[in-house]
Amino acid sequence: MADPPRKHARLWVRCLRSGILIVVIPLLLLYFFQNKLLYYPEGDLRPPADYRLKGVQEITFNASDGVALVSWWRPPKSKGHPTLLFCQGNAGNISDRSDRMRDAEDAGWGLLLLGYRGYGRSRGSPNEEGIYLDTRAALTWLRAQPDVDPKKLVYYGESLGCAFASELAVAEPPAALVLEAPFKTLKAIADVHYPWLPTSILVRGRLNNIENVKKLHCAVMVIHGKRDEVVPFEQGKAVFDAALEPKKFLPLDSYHNDIPERGGEEFRKAVREFIEEAAD
Repeated sequence: MADPPRKHARLWVRCLRSGILIVVIPLLLLYFFQNKLLYYPEGDLRPPADYRLKGVQEITFNASDGVALVSWWRPPKSKGHPTLLFCQGNAGNISDRSDRMRDAEDAGWGLLLLGYRGYGRSRGSPNEEGIYLDTRAALTWLRAQPDVDPKKLVYYGESLGCAFASELAVAEPPAALVLEAPFKTLKAIADVHYPWLPTSILVRGRLNNIENVKKLHCAVMVIHGKRDEVVPFEQGKAVFDAALEPKKFLPLDSYHNDIPERGGEEFRKAVREFIEEAAD
């Protein structure tokens, strides 16, 4: 005997509800826990001397909401040299950028490797609004240093850090801004990695390099690997195209995480010349 129509209807409704739950629950998890997909902090941070860094100080300062930030600092050779505020990418911690300290030493620059909240031994948990506070606290700390010339400050962003560096540049203009492997917007990079999701609804962050660079009047340098497998090369080029003059674009035969290594002397020479000229 065939099942009555009402029983078929109830079965269809149950299947529909199950299908909706299968789709909706993952979307809700992505919406409310997207910070877990965006930030990958590493907690292991030893003193600079353990990484064979000489003349580098471990410092601690507080963001305006009281979060303690453990960062690394190398003073400039003299007040006549530029000082860089470095905003790292989304993974690891500042110890993974120890080579930047060696480059700064060779150039005589000051360099502050900012330890975001939740990264290394900094307190708190990473989130967009909190890291905006971290960059401002780092800038305030730098401006208070007697061997730092505020007119020779340069912001340097790496990958995700580009959006924080460019946002800070709009609020507090530097002598120059360097963006290494920047994406256009958070939504644009989410579209690349999650093309099957409704990112216009799910993505809550406002990280936007395109709109930020349009507002800047300082010198801007964009560096991007032609083989970048994380942030497409075209997105870095779009950020450069949106920036006002003076600006410089440096394409390299590299991927996303190996720009300093594959870029080698070409990369270091270009960055050094750009910063020295912009901060002169």
